[in-house]
Amino acid sequence: MSVQSSVQVIRLSGELDMSRREEINRSLQLDVGHGGVLVDLSDVSYADSTVIAELLRLRADAQRADRRVVLLIGSPRFARVLEYAGISQAFEVFDQRAAALVALSGPAM
Repeated sequence: MSVQSSVQVIRLSGELDMSRREEINRSLQLDVGHGGVLVDLSDVSYADSTVIAELLRLRADAQRADRRVVLLIGSPRFARVLEYAGISQAFEVFDQRAAALVALSGPAM
């Protein structure tokens, strides 16, 4: 089985704010698998605290299921927002998909 096939990929895009809370919540759910989770936010242009809260909820769910979650961020500005919010300390954050997938195939940091 390849690394990618054992990874749950959750992809969100566009502007993520309170008006999309239900969609964000539904998207950021663990599937029944056992592999790592890649949250692909590379096409997110804006996000408010709704996304931060939902990412932290996903992280807690993943920890209970003994699953690893990494984030893929495309925008340096969005990466800074997550860093200021403390998310970069709660998650491993990558700007390249290949690096994120390699990280999920290795031991947790």
